[in-house]
Formats: sequence, structure tokens, C-alpha cells
Amino acid sequence: MDPTPAITTLAPAPSTAVKAITRSALLEAHVGAVVAAAAGAIAAALGEFQEGALTTSTKMAGGNAIFQLFRLRQYMIGRWDFDTIARTHGRAVLRECCGSDITDATVDALVDETLAILAKVVRSQLN
Repeated sequence: MDPTPAITTLAPAPSTAVKAITRSALLEAHVGAVVAAAAGAIAAALGEFQEGALTTSTKMAGGNAIFQLFRLRQYMIGRWDFDTIARTHGRAVLRECCGSDITDATVDALVDETLAILAKVVRSQLN
């Protein structure tokens, strides 16, 4: 039996600044993904409407995505610039997902319409 105690070297804890940056980046990426999901649902709804029938599942997907954005906005308001984050990261996610299948103008229109719908929901909740 060796009376010498074992020496354990612990790694230093990550700084809070690194944690905050990571959390912020993750939140921004999540907002972008939800904006892109809502924009995709809007695009799907437009396609279905042009074909004559909007399905319940598409309506529900769009409504759920807008609700998720509303919740994120409520959480972020006052601490982050939600609109800028949503617009910037939503565009980036849509562009990454769609590649060259859609134009920049279409990406912008989808993100703009998504945020316009969200603004209507926010206004309706304030009254």
C-alpha cells in the first residue's frame, strides 16, 4: 500500500464569457431555424393555395412556427435585438437549406412575410 495520495489535476472551468457567447450563438441559430421553418410553411401554404386547397397540416405547421417565434420574441425582448437576429439568421438558414433553388429576393420575401405575420400576432396580443 502506497501512502502517497493520488494527485488529480482538474481542468479549469470555462469562463462565463465563453458560456454567454455560446448560449447567445445557440439562441440566434435556433431563432434562425424557427424563422426558416415558418417561412417554409408559408411557402408550402402558398403552393397549396395556388393548387386550390390548403391542408390542415400546413396551416398547423405555420401556426406552430409563428407561435414558437412569438415565444422566442417574448423571451428575448429587452435583452437582444430580436428582429435583427430573426431576419439575419432566418435568411442564413433558408439560404443554406435551399441553396440555389430559390433567389435572394424570394428568401427576403419569405423572411419579411414571416416577420410581418409575427408582428400582427404581437399587436393582437398587446390589445
